Amino acid sequence: MKVGQRILLRFIGTNNNFVHPMHVHGGPFQIVETDGNLVQPSARIEKDTVEVGPGERYGVIWTAREPGRWLLHCHIPHHTTNDNVEEKGAGGLTMILVVSP
Repeated sequence: MKVGQRILLRFIGTNNNFVHPMHVHGGPFQIVETDGNLVQPSARIEKDTVEVGPGERYGVIWTAREPGRWLLHCHIPHHTTNDNVEEKGAGGLTMILVVSP
């Protein structure tokens, strides 16, 4: 991505036992969709973490504010390390958003 660009991220709660607190570093995101329903612009809120429960779905828009490598991840520690086994960095529910100037 480049600074100023936006990306639509979809969080889907596919497990029936966990609530996943999904978080993006590098600034908040705006919730634009919940469970397949668009959120009206006047009702949209910005958050830096959203709790995704079993069967829930969220569409969020994140804006690249600064250049860098920004981590998107679940805030449950063993979900970012493949059950506490870490080889060559993190794993599990993680992704890197790369932003250039």
